[in-house]
Amino acid sequence: MKKILLITLLLLQFSLYSQNSSQWNIGIEYSADNISFSDDVDGIDYILTEGANGYEGIEYNQNNYTLGLTSNYFFGEKWGISSGLLYSNKDFKGDFRCINCNIYSAPNPEIIEQRFLVIPISINYSLLTGGLKPILEGGIKNNFEIQNKAKGKSKGYFLEAFIGASINYGFTENLTSGIGYNYQTAISDLYKSDEYNLRTSSFLLKINYELK
Repeated sequence: MKKILLITLLLLQFSLYSQNSSQWNIGIEYSADNISFSDDVDGIDYILTEGANGYEGIEYNQNNYTLGLTSNYFFGEKWGISSGLLYSNKDFKGDFRCINCNIYSAPNPEIIEQRFLVIPISINYSLLTGGLKPILEGGIKNNFEIQNKAKGKSKGYFLEAFIGASINYGFTENLTSGIGYNYQTAISDLYKSDEYNLRTSSFLLKINYELK
């Protein structure tokens, strides 16, 4: 947790640098999220959530998405820092059973709802200036659990790191929209016995309004 706070403070301090030629914008962002497990452990498709019990045959094939408000602060024409408040669902399908028991039971998969408030913090760099801007970004996402219907107990929080790219177009002096792609991976575990890091590929749409 100390490392997480240190990273957050460093990124926030970066936003205080160079107050000249700065500007704010606020926006709405939506992304369709394709979630999967990492391949760190081959042949295992379960998560232990309560002792020897957990969910087996896990599939993140639900309509997972992220939606919320963002804020961007730019200094100069190329550098910026972003944050926001997002709502994200990371639902999965799995069969709850004793994972380490040699007992057969009929499959009974169920959809497990997992909902989070997400606070992203990222640094942005614009490759071009003008009406059409390709932008690269990288940062972290703090995921705070607000609903989890999985049996067992989670930590209530996990952290992701992400990189991404987007193309933004200015329709007017104040209004821009963009499309982009983010790749993110969990760097901490939601459950104490996680065998995996979540990976997420996100295709996003956003609309921003510049505040003078």
